[in-house]
Amino acid sequence: MARRLGIDTFSLRYQGLDAFGFIDYARGLNLDVVQYSTRENLASHDPGYLDEVRAHADRAGIELEIGMGSIDRHAVGFAPKWGDAATQLTDMLHAASRLGSPFVRCFLGAQVDRHGAVPFASHVDACAEAITAVAPLARDLGLKIAVENHGFGDFLAHELRAFVERVGPDVCAVTLDTGNPTFAAEEPGYSASVLAPYIVTTHFRDTCVWPHPDGAWAQWTVLGRGSVDLDAIIATLDRECPDIAINLETINGMAPKVIPFEADNEAGRAFRVIYPEIPDASLAAYRGLVERGHRLGTGPLDQIMGFIDPDTAPEIAEVVRRQQRNHFEASVAYAQDVLGLGRAKITTIQRDVEP
Repeated sequence: MARRLGIDTFSLRYQGLDAFGFIDYARGLNLDVVQYSTRENLASHDPGYLDEVRAHADRAGIELEIGMGSIDRHAVGFAPKWGDAATQLTDMLHAASRLGSPFVRCFLGAQVDRHGAVPFASHVDACAEAITAVAPLARDLGLKIAVENHGFGDFLAHELRAFVERVGPDVCAVTLDTGNPTFAAEEPGYSASVLAPYIVTTHFRDTCVWPHPDGAWAQWTVLGRGSVDLDAIIATLDRECPDIAINLETINGMAPKVIPFEADNEAGRAFRVIYPEIPDASLAAYRGLVERGHRLGTGPLDQIMGFIDPDTAPEIAEVVRRQQRNHFEASVAYAQDVLGLGRAKITTIQRDVEP
């Protein structure tokens, strides 16, 4: 039986789809799972509404997973409008139970939270406190809280594993993102191997990584167009956590970024302040990824740069939306045709990456 293939809704955040629309879209692509990765994907937590969403998914043969944002009250991206972190987790756990999701995906924050006014240890403590506060409810509902390695590297793999073991793997688990580690000088296959015992879901993404005098360039890309050994990651997941879904998350429009992990200059020293304890094995694996990118001739993705905001001209916004759809659907095609993921190949979707 093929591994389930799904969509992380963030991939299509500009498409104007509601909860029902994502289900219909996923069914049209022969996908198995929709992960509502943000609270805003659900119009309400009213039980009647959630029951309608679940019934629609059941009719379409789609499984549902849900998620939310930061649970760290100190994080730049924390959203207090929904209440404190424990209140938000409580709401999402009840919604997850109603929708049949076995977990709630969440995260600490982003790389920027590692070098702000609040020590990183305090960020970690805040997350631990939030999960501990709702642990009895999670146990009662039979659910887990799946913390992601998020935001260009808020957690390194060994840090997130230690966090799960500290809080308790009976209630705390991992959402593996294969794109974020590359911006923290961590090779995604290494991330997968370290976190494998606790992974319950994924945000699966490819990255172009290639040499720079200070270390490496990195840029997210269409699945199969990057440097990451996707087959090796799938093999690790097949061996260690064979029942989890591969949820595709494509993020485009972002320029390449320098990862100055080798530099003996101000940028390199600043990077090592952010990440003072990268294990030797991790650095070796990342150097291997940079070399792999060099061998493959990896370089920047030819794409339209930028994102949609209130000031974006309508004609530009439509081009960005079309590129977003095309990149996601090309990634679906690669996952199905080359990686053998999901229930079946399909022939009706966009298989190129033209905007």
